[in-house]
This record gives sequence, structure tokens and C-alpha cells, in this order.
Amino acid sequence: MLIQILMGFSALLLLAAILLWLWRQTVELRLRKSLGSSTDKMRAVSNEKTQVLSFLEQQRMALGSKRADAAKMRMAISQLRVDNNEMRARDFYVLHQIGEPSKDKEEYACNLMPSATVEPGRELPPALRGVDHRGSIWAESEAAARRQIEMHFPEKGPLRPTGFRRGA
Repeated sequence: MLIQILMGFSALLLLAAILLWLWRQTVELRLRKSLGSSTDKMRAVSNEKTQVLSFLEQQRMALGSKRADAAKMRMAISQLRVDNNEMRARDFYVLHQIGEPSKDKEEYACNLMPSATVEPGRELPPALRGVDHRGSIWAESEAAARRQIEMHFPEKGPLRPTGFRRGA
């Protein structure tokens, strides 16, 4: 009887061992599936992270390029301001030439000043205000030169001649 009890107990132990082994296999299979899906998720997240980092690096490089372009533009604007100030400091003028030079014509000259009485809509453009204007008239006689001046620079025009003289 003892042998039967021991054999029954051994069979029970063997059955318990088989059940524990099956339970362990089931748990291990669940863990592998869970780990597999987690690994796939991690791989997907890692790929997405790589793409985002690549995009950020491209944007950082583009920003650096834009900053360099902006610095170049600021330098160009600064240089233009310097050139503009130099041009304003130089002695230059706008020459209004009337007629064509030839051997039977003489040159007459005059300064042109802004007129006090200007017809509306005929004012000087802002870029031409504050600039010295001079006239050069090529004509056969002084009377012809004066007629051309009066025709080109009327009394209600933006510029009026002063200091009429023969020669440049």
C-alpha cells in the first residue's frame, strides 16, 4: 500500500511538473509576443526619431544659410548707405541739355532753381529735390537760346532759369 501511495504521489508530482512546465511555456510565449510587439514599436519609434532628427538638421542648416544671407544683405544695405552718403557729399548736378552741339551754334548756360509758383502735379520728384540743376542750351543766337529756355522751363514749371550766360 505504501508503494501505491508513493506511486500515486509520484504521478501527482509528475503531473504537477508537466503543468508547471506548460504554464511556464505559456508565460514565456506571452512574454515573447509582448516583447516582439514592443520591439516593433521601438523600431518604428526609432525610425521616426531618426527622420525627425534628420529633418531638424536640414532645418538647422537652412536656418544657418538664411542667417548668412541676411548678414550679407545687411552688409550690402550698409554699403549702399555709405555709397549714398558719399554721393550726397560729392559735388554733382543734373544737366538739362537743350539742342545739339554743332559748328554754327553756340552754347549758353544757366542755373535752374526750383520755382516758387508751380502748377499742381508738376512738382519735382523727391529724388531731384535738393540737387543742383544746370542748363546747357545750344542755339544760333542769344535770343534763340532765351526762347528755348522759356519754352522748356515755363514760369509755372518746376524749375526756373537764373544766371543766363554765354559759354559753359
